Amino acid sequence: MNTEQKQAALMNVQREIGRIAAGGGTFQDITKATDYRAFTPAPKDARLKIEGRTKTGNELPSFGRWLLVQPATGLRAALITAAKADRQFPLDGTADDVRARLSACGAEGDMFEALDDAELDWCAL
Repeated sequence: MNTEQKQAALMNVQREIGRIAAGGGTFQDITKATDYRAFTPAPKDARLKIEGRTKTGNELPSFGRWLLVQPATGLRAALITAAKADRQFPLDGTADDVRARLSACGAEGDMFEALDDAELDWCAL
Protein backbone atom coordinates (compact mmCIF):
# COMPACT_ATOMS: atom_id res chain seq x y z
CA MET A 1 0.00 0.00 0.00
CA ASN A 2 1.25 3.41 -0.83
CA THR A 3 0.88 6.48 1.41
CA GLU A 4 -2.20 7.75 -0.39
CA GLN A 5 -4.06 4.44 0.05
CA LYS A 6 -3.08 4.27 3.72
CA GLN A 7 -4.39 7.78 4.28
CA ALA A 8 -7.71 6.91 2.58
CA ALA A 9 -8.03 3.71 4.62
CA LEU A 10 -7.31 5.64 7.84
CA MET A 11 -9.96 8.21 6.96
CA ASN A 12 -12.49 5.43 6.28
CA VAL A 13 -11.73 3.81 9.64
CA GLN A 14 -12.03 7.15 11.44
CA ARG A 15 -15.37 7.82 9.75
CA GLU A 16 -16.75 4.40 10.69
CA ILE A 17 -15.51 4.67 14.28
CA GLY A 18 -17.12 8.09 14.50
CA ARG A 19 -20.46 6.74 13.31
CA ILE A 20 -20.30 3.82 15.70
CA ALA A 21 -19.48 6.11 18.60
CA ALA A 22 -22.47 8.35 17.65
CA GLY A 23 -20.20 11.12 16.51
CA GLY A 24 -22.35 11.87 13.49
CA GLY A 25 -19.66 10.77 11.07
CA THR A 26 -16.83 12.88 12.48
CA PHE A 27 -13.88 11.49 14.33
CA GLN A 28 -13.91 12.17 18.06
CA ASP A 29 -10.90 12.00 20.31
CA ILE A 30 -12.00 9.59 23.06
CA THR A 31 -9.18 10.70 25.32
CA LYS A 32 -10.89 14.08 25.81
CA ALA A 33 -14.10 14.60 27.75
CA THR A 34 -17.26 15.13 25.73
CA ASP A 35 -18.76 18.59 25.92
CA TYR A 36 -22.49 18.18 26.56
CA ARG A 37 -23.20 21.90 26.93
CA ALA A 38 -24.51 22.03 23.39
CA PHE A 39 -27.19 19.48 24.36
CA THR A 40 -28.44 21.25 27.51
CA PRO A 41 -32.19 21.80 27.27
CA ALA A 42 -33.47 25.35 27.16
CA PRO A 43 -34.89 26.81 30.38
CA LYS A 44 -38.64 26.55 30.85
CA ASP A 45 -40.70 29.40 29.52
CA ALA A 46 -42.33 31.19 32.45
CA ARG A 47 -45.23 32.28 30.24
CA LEU A 48 -46.42 28.70 29.72
CA LYS A 49 -48.61 27.09 32.32
CA ILE A 50 -48.26 23.33 32.56
CA GLU A 51 -51.57 22.46 34.17
CA GLY A 52 -54.69 23.99 35.61
CA ARG A 53 -56.90 26.80 34.42
CA THR A 54 -55.56 29.83 32.68
CA LYS A 55 -57.87 32.09 34.67
CA THR A 56 -58.58 32.01 38.37
CA GLY A 57 -62.09 31.51 39.73
CA ASN A 58 -62.52 35.22 40.35
CA GLU A 59 -61.64 36.09 36.75
CA LEU A 60 -64.10 33.65 35.18
CA PRO A 61 -67.51 34.99 34.19
CA SER A 62 -70.57 33.21 35.51
CA PHE A 63 -71.68 30.34 33.33
CA GLY A 64 -75.05 31.93 32.54
CA ARG A 65 -73.56 35.23 31.35
CA TRP A 66 -70.82 33.44 29.43
CA LEU A 67 -73.41 31.28 27.63
CA LEU A 68 -75.42 34.29 26.47
CA VAL A 69 -72.46 35.93 24.70
CA GLN A 70 -71.52 32.78 22.77
CA PRO A 71 -72.44 32.60 19.07
CA ALA A 72 -75.71 30.75 18.51
CA THR A 73 -74.41 28.17 16.06
CA GLY A 74 -74.36 24.42 15.86
CA LEU A 75 -75.59 22.30 18.74
CA ARG A 76 -75.91 25.25 21.11
CA ALA A 77 -78.11 27.40 18.86
CA ALA A 78 -81.42 26.31 20.40
CA LEU A 79 -80.03 26.48 23.95
CA ILE A 80 -78.70 30.03 23.54
CA THR A 81 -81.84 31.22 21.79
CA ALA A 82 -84.03 29.81 24.57
CA ALA A 83 -81.74 31.28 27.26
CA LYS A 84 -82.00 34.75 25.73
CA ALA A 85 -85.80 34.50 25.57
CA ASP A 86 -86.21 33.21 29.16
CA ARG A 87 -86.69 35.98 31.74
CA GLN A 88 -85.93 33.60 34.61
CA PHE A 89 -82.70 32.30 33.11
CA PRO A 90 -80.03 32.20 35.87
CA LEU A 91 -77.56 34.81 34.59
CA ASP A 92 -75.26 34.51 37.58
CA GLY A 93 -75.84 30.79 37.97
CA THR A 94 -73.63 27.79 37.42
CA ALA A 95 -74.14 25.06 34.85
CA ASP A 96 -76.10 23.09 37.46
CA ASP A 97 -78.45 26.07 37.93
CA VAL A 98 -79.00 26.22 34.18
CA ARG A 99 -79.57 22.46 34.13
CA ALA A 100 -82.20 22.82 36.89
CA ARG A 101 -83.92 25.61 34.94
CA LEU A 102 -84.01 23.45 31.81
CA SER A 103 -85.53 20.59 33.82
CA ALA A 104 -88.17 22.93 35.25
CA CYS A 105 -89.09 24.10 31.75
CA GLY A 106 -89.27 20.52 30.41
CA ALA A 107 -86.45 20.82 27.91
CA GLU A 108 -85.53 18.03 25.50
CA GLY A 109 -82.44 15.85 25.65
CA ASP A 110 -80.67 17.82 22.92
CA MET A 111 -80.71 20.90 25.15
CA PHE A 112 -78.94 18.98 27.92
CA GLU A 113 -76.39 17.67 25.44
CA ALA A 114 -75.72 21.23 24.26
CA LEU A 115 -75.45 22.34 27.89
CA ASP A 116 -72.87 19.63 28.63
CA ASP A 117 -70.87 20.69 25.58
CA ALA A 118 -70.99 24.35 26.62
CA GLU A 119 -69.99 23.46 30.18
CA LEU A 120 -66.87 21.67 28.91
CA ASP A 121 -65.87 24.76 26.92
CA TRP A 122 -66.52 27.03 29.90
CA CYS A 123 -64.44 24.82 32.18
CA ALA A 124 -61.55 25.03 29.71
CA LEU A 125 -61.27 28.81 30.19
